[in-house]
Amino acid sequence: MKLLNILYHKIQSPVFSLQFLQLLRFSTLFLISIAFAKSNYSIQEIGTYEKFIYFAGALSFFWTNGIIQGFLALFSKYNSNSEQNRLILNSVLISFVFSLFVAILVFILEKQLSLFFINSEKIPFRNLFIAYLIFSPVTYFVEYIYIVRKSYKNIYLYGIVSNLLLLILLVIPAFIFECFEYSIYGLIIATFFRFIWLLFVLFKINVKSYYISIAYQLEIVKNSLPLILSAFIAGSIPYIDGLLVAYNYDESIFAIFRYGSRELPISVLLANAFSNAMIPILGNSKTLSITVNEIKSKSLKLIHVLFPISMVLLTISHFLFYHLFNPLFVDGASVFNVMILLVIPRMLFPQTILISQRKNKYTLIASVIELIAKIIFSLWLMTIWGIVGIALATFLAFLIEKIILVYFVYKNFSLKPKTFIPLNWLTFYSIILISLFLIVEYSKLF
Repeated sequence: MKLLNILYHKIQSPVFSLQFLQLLRFSTLFLISIAFAKSNYSIQEIGTYEKFIYFAGALSFFWTNGIIQGFLALFSKYNSNSEQNRLILNSVLISFVFSLFVAILVFILEKQLSLFFINSEKIPFRNLFIAYLIFSPVTYFVEYIYIVRKSYKNIYLYGIVSNLLLLILLVIPAFIFECFEYSIYGLIIATFFRFIWLLFVLFKINVKSYYISIAYQLEIVKNSLPLILSAFIAGSIPYIDGLLVAYNYDESIFAIFRYGSRELPISVLLANAFSNAMIPILGNSKTLSITVNEIKSKSLKLIHVLFPISMVLLTISHFLFYHLFNPLFVDGASVFNVMILLVIPRMLFPQTILISQRKNKYTLIASVIELIAKIIFSLWLMTIWGIVGIALATFLAFLIEKIILVYFVYKNFSLKPKTFIPLNWLTFYSIILISLFLIVEYSKLF
């Protein structure tokens, strides 16, 4: 009975429910990648799919993340249901307007944008791409509306149904029809399904209190703008990687790099879900110095889970890439091993504290410095280690950004790093992980 109570409370946790959804989303995409690699789709077709997803993400990731984080930080400011509902509606509307605006730009400047992002004069499946770009980004609000409304069981339902549908609609065409275009149509159908789910969620939450408010929208934009710019700068780093690879290598190498450069997705998903779930909690806190201890204790639990997993995957990655995908993708294992190292800065959460207290300009400053460092390191290390050097530059730049954010937390709130970071354990695990990396990759790097 005690175990059931613990499990029940765990399931009802905003952090756990969001982490579950993120892991489920990754698992679905990972299974799709395996299915595509095992299907009769050519590596060029798989590369086209990766470019489709990559291009759409490049055009939407920054304002989607910025608006959502701004929404989470503002939600605790409003006390009444009607005010919170207005914030929800106007945040979703702003996100949708961004989608429409970007889609119009793509329609007008197709050749220029396509050449810049994917080194091609035409966007693959242009009309379907524009439809995906309009409807996909705003659907990420579904889980966060459930989070702030503490409707955690609906997160599990939404995650299971929507991801199962996506998996079916993309994989069945790969094996039954052996038609790549059908898989793209499946992606669009799954996206429409998620959009309809969002509309249902909005309709269900006390519709009478909804109205479009310029005042709310201005506040959302004002609070979200530094976060949008910060997300654009920091989050553009994977897309800078994509540009460097697309311009210097062919589609086969691009596909190999994309398969390898997905970091340890578990660490990304769990860390991002944890960070976003903690923003409204810290925002409601009356005593920040006490509440940040929750970041330290819960991040330590993540560290104990993620670092051992990272070590095992780093050790067997070359074997996995050879047998899990196919021999053509084995060179992506070295890129993947570098991205595994990102678990080290991922376990630092100074940005969560700054965003929750609406000190968003500091995240922007750190992101600018990260971008500059990334470009410098990439151009240098690419000439030495090729696509592996590009990945190493990402690790170094991200680590620099987190160190700067830790300094800003100390400057603004007099919180020493040991207050919200389990430094001893993080240092211990980091030394072991880096040592393993050098052992595994020594012959390739040196």
